Amino acid sequence: MAKKAIIIGASTGIGKALAEEMSQADYEVGLAARSLDKLEAISKNLPGKSSFIEMDVTRFDDAQKQLEKLIAQLGGMDIIVLNAGLTNNNKTFEWESEKYVIDVNITGFSAMLNFAYHYFQEQGSGHIVSISSVASLLPNPGSAVYNASKAFVSLYMEGIRLKLIHKNAPIHLTDIKPGFVLTPLTESRKDMFWVCGPELAARQILSAIEKKEKMVYVPKRWIVVAALIRMLPKRIIQFLLIRK
Repeated sequence: MAKKAIIIGASTGIGKALAEEMSQADYEVGLAARSLDKLEAISKNLPGKSSFIEMDVTRFDDAQKQLEKLIAQLGGMDIIVLNAGLTNNNKTFEWESEKYVIDVNITGFSAMLNFAYHYFQEQGSGHIVSISSVASLLPNPGSAVYNASKAFVSLYMEGIRLKLIHKNAPIHLTDIKPGFVLTPLTESRKDMFWVCGPELAARQILSAIEKKEKMVYVPKRWIVVAALIRMLPKRIIQFLLIRK
């Protein structure tokens, strides 16, 4: 029987590419995002069975209800990929801009994870996948809230992992930390290096999911950057970031 995977944040970039990759690999895919038109177009072009639903993760209670509807449409859920996220370039440090990133990347993420946790607990199995970022490893004066939100995602996932170990629950967690992936979120940036396309990222993410890995960098070479970040003294990192 085909596994059923739901991707939240499936309308563009990594989410869209992962939906295509999973469908080609015989997964039944559920798509969720704010843009219903984009989801419909993606769903029509997938080779396998798929369902889709409009969802705004900042409407926390409604988003959980929409997720429940999507699970019913798909006929179940074995895997959920929490990919909804955004950044900002809030030079004037306006609260509304900061709050919106927090609502999407932290509170919306947490609400979806909470629903999936309880769903999989009742089901007796499941796999929760978060899309964090290499950005979670260091601060960012240009978008402090984005990097902080991704650090939250990774630490939150690790805390839930420990909770599941304590409960001896058969639920798997995988934290994906992409480097620079060419998506609508990043296409305007001029400072990127080691950039990969969303298709390569999707292949590596699916491989990590199927191996039930705890944490992976995508592309894999970003593990080198992560090691350097950890090795460099904090004062040097701060100096480089301030100069940037």
